Amino acid sequence: MSAREAPASRTPGVPGRAVDAPGQQDADGRPAVHVEGAPVVTPEVAALLAADPAGHPRAEVVEPPSPERVRRPADLLRLVVSVAVLVVVIALADLAVGTAGALEQDLSLATTGAPRLLLQVVSWVAGLAVVLLPLVIGADLLRRSRPRQLVEALVAAGVGALLVLALRTLVLEGHVASLLSALTRPTVDGRSSPADAVLVSLTALITVADVGGRRWVQPTAAVIIVSSAVTTFASGQSTGLAVVVSLLLGWSVGLAVRYGLGAVPTRPPGSDVALALQGAGLEVRRLLLEDPDDSGERSYRAVTPTGELDVQVLDRDTFGFATGRRFWRMLRLRGASTRAPALNLRAEVEHRALVALALADAGVRAPRALAVCEVGPFSACLAYTDPQGRTLAEVGEALTDDELAAVWELLATLRRRRLAHRGLGPDVVMVAHGDDGAPYGVLRRVGGGDVAAADLALRIDAAQLLVTVALAAGAERTVRTAIARLGEDAVVSALPLLQPIVFTTSTRAALRRDKELLGRLRDEITRVRPQAEQVEPLQLRRVTGRGVVTVAGLGVAGYFILTQLAKVDVGRVVSEARWTWAVATVVAAALTFAGASTVLAGSVTIRLSFVRTYMTQLAVAFSGLVAPAVIGNLALNTRFLLRSGVAPGVAAASVGLAQVAQFCSYVILLLVSGVLAGTGPRASFTPPAALVAAIPVVVLVVLALLAVPKVRKAIASRVLPQVRAVVPQVLGVFQHPGKVAQLLGGAMLLDTSFVASLVCATRAFGAEPPVAAVAVVYFAGAIIGSAVPTPGGLGGIEAAISAGLIAIGVDSGTAVSSVLLYRLATYWLPIPFGWFALNRLTTWQAI
Repeated sequence: MSAREAPASRTPGVPGRAVDAPGQQDADGRPAVHVEGAPVVTPEVAALLAADPAGHPRAEVVEPPSPERVRRPADLLRLVVSVAVLVVVIALADLAVGTAGALEQDLSLATTGAPRLLLQVVSWVAGLAVVLLPLVIGADLLRRSRPRQLVEALVAAGVGALLVLALRTLVLEGHVASLLSALTRPTVDGRSSPADAVLVSLTALITVADVGGRRWVQPTAAVIIVSSAVTTFASGQSTGLAVVVSLLLGWSVGLAVRYGLGAVPTRPPGSDVALALQGAGLEVRRLLLEDPDDSGERSYRAVTPTGELDVQVLDRDTFGFATGRRFWRMLRLRGASTRAPALNLRAEVEHRALVALALADAGVRAPRALAVCEVGPFSACLAYTDPQGRTLAEVGEALTDDELAAVWELLATLRRRRLAHRGLGPDVVMVAHGDDGAPYGVLRRVGGGDVAAADLALRIDAAQLLVTVALAAGAERTVRTAIARLGEDAVVSALPLLQPIVFTTSTRAALRRDKELLGRLRDEITRVRPQAEQVEPLQLRRVTGRGVVTVAGLGVAGYFILTQLAKVDVGRVVSEARWTWAVATVVAAALTFAGASTVLAGSVTIRLSFVRTYMTQLAVAFSGLVAPAVIGNLALNTRFLLRSGVAPGVAAASVGLAQVAQFCSYVILLLVSGVLAGTGPRASFTPPAALVAAIPVVVLVVLALLAVPKVRKAIASRVLPQVRAVVPQVLGVFQHPGKVAQLLGGAMLLDTSFVASLVCATRAFGAEPPVAAVAVVYFAGAIIGSAVPTPGGLGGIEAAISAGLIAIGVDSGTAVSSVLLYRLATYWLPIPFGWFALNRLTTWQAI
């Protein structure tokens, strides 16, 4: 391995490590030692480089020079958190100005009541801090030979001050008027600053200087920052919220600069790792970097007189990658399907050591921990024995039944001792043979599993190993040999967990090359126990992409509804409401379910029970709480038709036909209401120019896609078969005039009932807008509601219909009251009835 030429370093822990250079001599004819990354030096210099006060023999280290700068993933994670907290704090302050003001007064009274001498001392300390803290930090960085870091810290302080000036201009000059009351308060000269430049600059300076772990600098900086914050607030220069915003803003600026420009690495070089291992009692003679993985840890191969060892080094610079990934996985997945991340290096190292000891105590052949030690203040390493064997990926189809039995015996031992590995991939599970030729299973890595694991974690291990073995030996042999050793119950219990999300990265990569393997495994398991066919995959995901969007949509909806409710005089609404129209609103909402029931009954040729069909539509309303309405509609209606005796293919086609009928009704009524509403200014819904321009672009894109052979092939293979499946059902329905009337009449009843409900809601509060205009408003709101991925279109429908009613002449208070009554009748009121209907239908086995 070649390296850039550089002067040799005499200080342990920096690039330039002594390694043997056999056969080379210096100018005086003496044996020379080559320092990797440096020219050949004499034995005297090499002795200085390899000097060890403990008298350990010098270890040869083979690795590239350490990078000059690193971007720590932990810094990026902290930056995201700091910015998110900053946004939340400002948003909450904007929404609750009154509460913030009351809290402000309480804090002012608390600080006013403090002893004057104490406040004066704190003020003096804060005053000195402005001058002394940058000098102290600068001297410390220069003493450690880090002038570049000092310059970056000063740059961060300057950037923080500029941001404060920009924020002050935006807030005080009225550009962000909503934050004026939250972040400032009246003073003699006008208003206080929305952020304190000194606090922001000092916090950014300290963050980039990275004083964490500095024995006396860190506590000194903490005392100075706290003193400055208290003085700034007590003197009236800033509000309490402005102080919090200043600290968060300074931290964010410092983290952004530190991550953007990189930080001085704290990872130890291989020479320090070798010395630490020697201090732990291992006679390390050679240390070779095998995997410089910057995403979590580094792997070394250590050579000792008794054999080779696997050394894992964890350091602060890269530890955040693994922690961040595991934290994100914990947010996405449920319960025991994943393990919570370690919050610091010590916790992670201790957990790995515990798992290794537990595996050894259980008699599992796996890497055995020989040494666990710190390497400086920011790193730690673990040394394991290196087990021998061939991975299942290497053996492949050559696996014998005896070897497969040994692999399943390995899993049986783990299950018996309640140990979950969480990483039984094809590159981890190995087979080896003893002196007598008998095979046995081996783990290549300890893994990050659990001791005293939950049942779900053990089942995930079983599912993972089933796939790992099937990749090498095939689905049929895998299931047969697994049942022979583990039993049917253990194998069948893994069936719901055959999901790619629980597998390792290497397993998912292998599955992409054999996309039918999971299906074959499921078929083999259900063939052994046919009743397992009805077992559905467990819901392991806690958070999905749609879930994130849904939560965000609910937040926006809550914000909209709360702010609109603030404009409504509830007392006046209750006293002046026309309750006859309110009851009519509820009756019209009930008719919407009758319309949906009629549509579904008209989409099939058999006779359906109207009561059960109506209850199914109520159950769809309840399912809208946890899923967009279209998804719940398709799932429950298809299930109901299947239970009613409709064939699976016909059931899906019938639900699709009902959707088509509803869409046709929707388009026809929208056109009719648009024409009847006229083109007056109050009822005008002129589409935006951007939308008009986008329509021909979309058409051209669709035509261009249809010109691509692969797209046409995809349509022919996926879309056309579904169309062919629906056509016979359409023809069958159209042969019965009564069914056609049900289909189209029910669709019309569904939409007109929604319009009637909204019209009655407006009449209940004294507004009398034209019915056609209200219909246009309803259809526009329905379009937005179907596009918003929140339960029932929550938030989107309220905003759209309220804006539409205001546009046709209804005042804002009445519009909001009308929309809330309409949504109460059509969305919220049916939910408890839907819950009852769903339970009754389940009891009757109707769905």
